[in-house]
Amino acid sequence: MRSTAYDLSQFAPQREAPAKPSVKVIDNPRRKKSYRAYRLRLTFCSVALFALMALTVYNNMLLTETRAKVVSGTEELTQLVSEYSYLNCELENMVSLKNASDYAENELGLIKVAANQIEYVNLRSATI
Repeated sequence: MRSTAYDLSQFAPQREAPAKPSVKVIDNPRRKKSYRAYRLRLTFCSVALFALMALTVYNNMLLTETRAKVVSGTEELTQLVSEYSYLNCELENMVSLKNASDYAENELGLIKVAANQIEYVNLRSATI
């Protein structure tokens, strides 16, 4: 229990709190140089990053154009190969028919049929 009537602590000698040291900010020249170097590095990195992004976009653009040219060239090549195969087949057919015609005329002595030599037979009216 405390009694406030006999509290003599207010009359006792009190110790003074130690004084807080005052803090002074001194401008450090190294800090300014460090800040300038930091800004210079940051600017250089930003420019390098921007240049890298620009080169990447340019590279992708060229790559896309080249792929489009390759695709159109491939399509044209496919079409030309198909046409070559068709014409080659037609040439072989013409040569083989010509050879067959020459063989039939020269070796076998056959001649082409004239239009007046052809007779048509109607099988419905014919009686056996």
